[in-house]
Amino acid sequence: MLVFLVLFGVVAGSMVNLDPNNLDQIIKDNPLVMINFSAGWCRYSQALKPIYEKAADSLASVQGVKLAYADCVAHNDICSKYRVSKYPTMKFLRSGELMKSEYRGQRSVEGITEHINKLMEDPVKQLHGDEEFKMLKSEKKTKFVLGYFASTSSYGYEVFKGASQSMLGQCDFYAMTGDDAKPKIASHGGQEKVFLINDVNGEKIYEGSATNQPQLSTWVKENCVPLVREITFENGEELTEEGLPFVILFHDPEDQDSVKLFTEKVAECQDLRTGVNFLHADGFKFAHPLSHLGRSTKDLPVIAIDSFKHMYLFPKFEHVKKTKRLRRFVEDLHSGRLHREFHGEVFKDRVGEDDEQRPPPKNAKEAAKQIAEDKQKREKREAGTNPPESVFKKLEPNKNRYSILNKDEL
Repeated sequence: MLVFLVLFGVVAGSMVNLDPNNLDQIIKDNPLVMINFSAGWCRYSQALKPIYEKAADSLASVQGVKLAYADCVAHNDICSKYRVSKYPTMKFLRSGELMKSEYRGQRSVEGITEHINKLMEDPVKQLHGDEEFKMLKSEKKTKFVLGYFASTSSYGYEVFKGASQSMLGQCDFYAMTGDDAKPKIASHGGQEKVFLINDVNGEKIYEGSATNQPQLSTWVKENCVPLVREITFENGEELTEEGLPFVILFHDPEDQDSVKLFTEKVAECQDLRTGVNFLHADGFKFAHPLSHLGRSTKDLPVIAIDSFKHMYLFPKFEHVKKTKRLRRFVEDLHSGRLHREFHGEVFKDRVGEDDEQRPPPKNAKEAAKQIAEDKQKREKREAGTNPPESVFKKLEPNKNRYSILNKDEL
């Protein structure tokens, strides 16, 4: 982020109406821009607009903040650019970069102003000396970002803080400054430095431009954001709105080994992340989706796909250990093979592949029993059944709060 003292010289005014002619300048001139994407015909947009205008007035003296309004009927190109799928939608741009999380809080002047003020806080946590760092590193199980800076007023720190604000809730940022940072800075030729900590390969240094906040944010996103995110009732709407099918591991919250194994297998097919969201969920809190799959908490861990139309069950958790088995499960979704299987189509190359290895029958009676079981399984496959309907689709934005636009889904 650019140095606040330079950019904050001009006091922000009240709400501004965006159009193609002023959009770029508004974003350039204001470190934090909130945009209300609305349509005049939408009753929810009509109800929000006077509240939003009052919030803009109340924040007029807050330096570096601008509340803007985009009329999606008059300027649909602006709304399309930011992938708006419902009205009204409130999104944030931090130093020109679209923040991942949109505003879903209370639609009141107080709610909006409180959220804006929180976004303007410095989320970087300060560390003092190597002992604090060692303690944090040993206690923290996830990756985090650590920067070493001459002071909290240095240009590099402002860039670092801007990255932390744009990545709010996705990765934790820590910093050492002043005397605490001097040894590390000296060891790098007097240069302020940023590291990824608790990476599988140890510390990973950021080699990009120290003055480019979007570049630093991209590096953090690629290296720090978990391969497998946790879905909760709090972030379910946000994840659903990304529009990507869910590949979910339901597990006992005390069982972290299954999460670790699942994450390892996801790492082997990172290229598929552009088409699905890999998630893990507390199987007790999300027992309802399990019941739709014909499973209960006794069956945990369980892997499934929710395409927002249907749910598909991974045969057995232990099979995730098989080479490329998880990858093929995801690929079968996109190829339509999963759905065709559920509608009765039998793929000869798949028949019996997930059956358990059985010892040879000891006698004629046992052999007859195995033959009967195989026949029953084959008939069940050939009969086919419709897959369960999506459960997570219900976490989409509430139709009593938004005008939902039509959009294609898998």
